Amino acid sequence: MRCVLIYNPASGRNRHLRAEQLRQVAEALSALGNRVELTATTAPGSATIQAREAVNQGAEIIFACGGDGTVHEVLQGLVSETGEPTTALGIIPFGSANALARHMRLSLYPLKAALQQIEGTPHLIPIGKLRYGDRVRYFAVMAGAGPDGALVYNLLTARKSSLGRLAYYLHAARLFATRRFHPFEVEYTAAASGATGTRRAVSVMAVRVDSLGGLFSKLAGRQATVHDPHLRLLILCPPAVLSLPLWFISGWLNLHGLNRLLSFVDVTGFSCRPSSGPAPHFQADGEWLGHIPMQASLIPNAFRLHLPSQEKVRGI
Repeated sequence: MRCVLIYNPASGRNRHLRAEQLRQVAEALSALGNRVELTATTAPGSATIQAREAVNQGAEIIFACGGDGTVHEVLQGLVSETGEPTTALGIIPFGSANALARHMRLSLYPLKAALQQIEGTPHLIPIGKLRYGDRVRYFAVMAGAGPDGALVYNLLTARKSSLGRLAYYLHAARLFATRRFHPFEVEYTAAASGATGTRRAVSVMAVRVDSLGGLFSKLAGRQATVHDPHLRLLILCPPAVLSLPLWFISGWLNLHGLNRLLSFVDVTGFSCRPSSGPAPHFQADGEWLGHIPMQASLIPNAFRLHLPSQEKVRGI
C-alpha cells in the first residue's frame, strides 16, 4: 500500500519528540511492506494542495499527522463530489483535542494509531459541506455558528500550542461571561419528513461525532456518528444569557430533555442568515471561516475514511 504522511514541521510543542515519533511510524509502516512517503507542509493551507497531489500520484492512504487543523486541511484535498474517492484519510494524532481520532477510537500514541489503521479498512462516508459566498469548505466533525464560531475566532491569536486544550476552556469561560450573542435565523429541512422549519437561534451546531471532548463532551446530547445519513442539528434559542448556561448545566446533568431552550433536529441541510445585530461568526472542525450567511449540506459517499481494526482497538 502506498502511504503518504503529511505533517507540519513547525507545529506544536516537543518538535524533536514528534519528529522521532513520526520516524518510528514511517519505519513501522515500511516494515509491513508499505511504500511510505513523508511530506512536510510548506505554508498555511498547503496540506490541501499536497493531499490532492498525492491523490493524483496514486496514494492509497494519506495520514494527516497533527491536530484537528491538519486533519481538516488534508480532508479538503480528499473529498470527491464527481466520483467515488480513491484515497482514504488516516490520522496520526499529535494535537490536543484530536476530535475525529477520538471518535474513531484511535490510540493517542502515534505508532499504535498507525498500526490500528493500517490493519483496518477504508469506509465510504458522507461528508459535511459548507457554502459561503463563492467558497466551499468540507467538515467531518462539526460546524456551527454563534458562540463556537466566536470562540474559534478568538483563538486565532491565542497560544494554543503552549496552552493546549486549556486555551479553549479559558477563552470559552471569558467569552461566554462577557460577550452578548445576538439572535440569527436558521432554516432547515427535516430528514424524516422533508418539511422546512425556521428558528431564531443564538447558537447552531451540526455535530458528526459522539463527543465534543473534555469539558464539552456532554454538550452534543444525542449520539451522532460520521456514518449518519443526515446532519444532527443542535439549536439554542434566545436569550443567550439563559440558554448558554442552561446548555452546560443540562448537559452535565444528562437533562437535555428538560431544557426548553435547546432542541435537536435531524436535517438534510440548513442555512444561517443574520437577523438583528452583527452577523455571527461560524466555523468548521475548529477552523474559523467568517461571518454568516452560510449554507450546510451532507454529501453522500464523497469521502473515504480508513477506520481502525476493531481487534486492534480492543487490544490497546
